[in-house]
Amino acid sequence: MSTDLLNNKTNKVLFSMSIPISIGMLSTFLFQVIDTYFVGQLGANELAALGFASTIYFLVVGLFMGLAVGVSIIIGTAKGSNDKKKVNQTAFVAILMSIVASSLFSLAGIYFVDPIFMSMGSNEIILPLIKMYIIPLLYGVPLLTTGLMAGGILRATGNIKNPEVIMGIAGVINLILDYVLIFGRYGFPELGIKGAALATVYSWVFVLLGMLVLLVKDKLLIVNFKDLYSRFFTITKEIGKLGLPTIITQIIGPLTLIYLTFLFAKQTSEAVAAFGVASRIQALLMIGILGVSTAITPFIAQNKGANNQVRILESIAFGGRACTYLGLLVCIILMVFIKPIVAVFSDDQQIVNYASMYFYIVSVSYVFYGLFIITSSIFNGLQLPINSMRIMLVKSILFTIPFTIIGSFYGVVGIFVGIALSNVFAGLLASYEMRKYFKSIKSELININIWEEYKNDFKRLFIK
Repeated sequence: MSTDLLNNKTNKVLFSMSIPISIGMLSTFLFQVIDTYFVGQLGANELAALGFASTIYFLVVGLFMGLAVGVSIIIGTAKGSNDKKKVNQTAFVAILMSIVASSLFSLAGIYFVDPIFMSMGSNEIILPLIKMYIIPLLYGVPLLTTGLMAGGILRATGNIKNPEVIMGIAGVINLILDYVLIFGRYGFPELGIKGAALATVYSWVFVLLGMLVLLVKDKLLIVNFKDLYSRFFTITKEIGKLGLPTIITQIIGPLTLIYLTFLFAKQTSEAVAAFGVASRIQALLMIGILGVSTAITPFIAQNKGANNQVRILESIAFGGRACTYLGLLVCIILMVFIKPIVAVFSDDQQIVNYASMYFYIVSVSYVFYGLFIITSSIFNGLQLPINSMRIMLVKSILFTIPFTIIGSFYGVVGIFVGIALSNVFAGLLASYEMRKYFKSIKSELININIWEEYKNDFKRLFIK
């Protein structure tokens, strides 16, 4: 059942979109969180190996999520203007591109696996463990990326809940297979860290099959091949035009993660393991903000196609307030519960201490980080991916890299402080860029006192 993104009340639609998307994303991130939990039972070296390997996993996901965002902008806009033929043609070409590109990426990753991880700072003890995990994962990458692309297409056309059900079931499959294959239960061989990778890949098979069934059911792959042949390069060019900046935007984060892993590797292997654990917990707890940001892009794209400026501005206001409140909530949760949360993933006291300190320092910047994420998604929905790419580049190149390099002279904690500062400055930059956009379209939102709005929300919540 599709959600009407053009007519129902804006806040209600975005809320109803964000919940299932968040649940589906929760399942996606649980692939890594579950792996982290079980691999953590194997030892500190295995956990460090997972920390190294996951940087490439996040890079792949970011790369193809970027392509999926670009495709969803085109499809959402076409859907809003009721151009069904363009929706179907773009969906077909996007799936084909995803299969071909991800297959090439996988082969390249497998061929260059040794130099990639040696250059990141892995040693001769950890490298074999990394390869046991990452090589099966790379073979399975086309399954995941094509499934992610299909999910993005479905959401852009208004099919919000069903893709998330698929991801939820896949998460359960991954959980069961992790336990069975890592530790050799129920007659299966004990495969250790390699079993974690195979469990993830098998769950991706289900993701791909499920998403393809939904695409066929929604009649999104029905195309006239004669018409498609004449427009193939036009569609490919359009996907490239919007997809390239969104790809760059999406992969800057994983590339920054690789850089930070290298920086932590210069400190200790425990710091790499702790950062790997912290990254997964952070991704899990930021699900709400990521869900809103994912929902807001196709919502704005469809309403832009329908030329409905009022609903676009309503969605921007909703996104800004949602990420502020969710960022505060996550910060409070971490301040209170972080030590027992981290202890679930490792019994190594140094890893627990580093990961806990990460959250004590970095979580205070989550409101600003949320504003940064939401603003990036808003610009993508407005078909201004260059704006989104620009703020992402500035965050990484002008904020994260210099702040963390300076911080590294003061050890692991100094790097944590650098990450927190980069989040704060990125949030301020995003707010500035958003105000510039409001001025350019002469929006009334430029005159709103945001602190007064937060005050009114607080009164409505606690004062009858």
